[in-house]
Amino acid sequence: MAKVDAITKFPPPTNKKQLMKYLGMNGFYRKFCSNFATVVQPLTHLLRKDSKFIWSENCQNAFENSKSLLINSPVLITPDFEKQFKLAVDASDVGVEAVLYQVTDDNVEKPISYFSKKLDKHQKNYSTIEKECFALLSALQHFDVYLNPTVHPILVYTDHNPLTFIHKMRNKNKRLTRWSLLLQEYDVIVKHIEGKDNVITYALSRTY
Repeated sequence: MAKVDAITKFPPPTNKKQLMKYLGMNGFYRKFCSNFATVVQPLTHLLRKDSKFIWSENCQNAFENSKSLLINSPVLITPDFEKQFKLAVDASDVGVEAVLYQVTDDNVEKPISYFSKKLDKHQKNYSTIEKECFALLSALQHFDVYLNPTVHPILVYTDHNPLTFIHKMRNKNKRLTRWSLLLQEYDVIVKHIEGKDNVITYALSRTY
């Protein structure tokens, strides 16, 4: 826990080199934290070659929130390959995120691992359905070591209803068509949930 302690005590960076060091220290732990890439987006933006290092209030908030994620994120469980895997995915204008989880023997949903990825300038121009599909495909590929093959179908939860019939899409959108073919490599059942029931937000708000 010494490294975690060092991260939580890290002072606000005053230049890009210090910021790179801070984010580098967080690298291993990001899989334990929901929505990490989105939270630190203001910080990673500062590392762009065309960005001046200006530590704004927004950057300070992102800095403090990233530490809070590390301290407060739920304890991860070891996957049980005899049980069904569940995957909750979500997309925003700046990033995609997912949490892989299972239901324990005492009927409690607990996370196995988190995934988050910042969208680049091209991906930010994707339509909503494209972002949601990209989130799903990226998460499945990221968790492939757990999910391919599986004993049971993977239950995928999304608050974007059109994603539930992505396998049936045969339209003129070449990107979606290509992604739908890649999704066929996985045995998934996509289910729609209301945004307020999204387990990504739920998992982040609890400590087990």
